[in-house]
Amino acid sequence: MSRKFAAIYLVLWLASAVIAVAHGTGTPEATLKKVFPDATGFTPRKKTLSAAQIKRVEELSGGKLHANDNPFSFYIATGKSADGSGVLGMVVLVDAKGPKGLIDMAIGFKRDGSITKIVLVDNKDDAALGSKAFLDQLAGKNSKSSLVVGKDVKFTGDGKAAESFLQAVRRGMLLLEAASSG
Repeated sequence: MSRKFAAIYLVLWLASAVIAVAHGTGTPEATLKKVFPDATGFTPRKKTLSAAQIKRVEELSGGKLHANDNPFSFYIATGKSADGSGVLGMVVLVDAKGPKGLIDMAIGFKRDGSITKIVLVDNKDDAALGSKAFLDQLAGKNSKSSLVVGKDVKFTGDGKAAESFLQAVRRGMLLLEAASSG
């Protein structure tokens, strides 16, 4: 084996080992801990949605599913819960394309399907999307809640960015609801 080939092989092997370790854990632990800081663990779940479920989510969210939405992945946050079940809630990772760029977020849900917390993972759009004043308005909202910018949700920045953000939040709620309904 030539040295050049051996060096290339070694680089590829190391890269695949790093990728395998990353996929082996499969959990963006730091992000999930920001959503549920008291959790002692996160159990990944994956559900392939039916055509009927996809159609319903798209109709109710007002947008098409993204390529990474089906199969749908989410995480169950576990730890010491008030009801003794050991389940604190669920975390959904979704993204949106705002007018200025990509918005990635982690949405934490209580067991009843209401939002407990949203963490912006990456925001290439309006900085005000990450403000506490904006995000705190969404706590307690569920898939039945109206999320209209200027009416239900106040936002001082770019309204189109907020609409993209809220459409992704709605999509995350509906995806979780569809995955939980069987």
